[in-house]
Amino acid sequence: MIVIAGLLLVGVPYLLVQRYEHQLLLARVPAPLEVASVEYQLEESWGVGFMPGDNETGFVVYRLTNASAEWARNQGSRLGDMLPGGASRWHPTPVKNAHDNGWHPYDHDPQMMSAQRAEQHLPTIAEYLEKYGFTIPIESGRDSEADQSIQSEGSFYSYGRGGSVTIVDPIRGKVYFAYAG
Repeated sequence: MIVIAGLLLVGVPYLLVQRYEHQLLLARVPAPLEVASVEYQLEESWGVGFMPGDNETGFVVYRLTNASAEWARNQGSRLGDMLPGGASRWHPTPVKNAHDNGWHPYDHDPQMMSAQRAEQHLPTIAEYLEKYGFTIPIESGRDSEADQSIQSEGSFYSYGRGGSVTIVDPIRGKVYFAYAG
């Protein structure tokens, strides 16, 4: 009986925390879109993990349900109007002014970049994530999908709290969430 009570005392709070973290993970996808699965997730933190000034960088790829992806595709150029905050928050791709909001943070200081880039170059998700100098090793191919989403027409992006950007890609039926803060 004592063993069962001990397992409950430890297990129940653990499961509650896991459920809460999963709900927070899914809450990053804007309504009315629905997630079928988290396809890829890499999030790292440098520091204590809960203190001001800690550095965090993350990249998450969500696969939408078939119905949700189809709904997003059917909205076409009106998709930004249909997402929370409307067209004032959701911008059509390609990212036009890449020098705003940290897409090219180190162009003025090439020695800070982790890779050499041409003087005039398109924005990339890796460069966005590197804006404070804390890079993460995104699995090969995951970044190029997100890059295609932000560099071509058909997707929408929105900046959020904590240095985040959400990219809705109806063509691929995905949502990309990236943050560096």
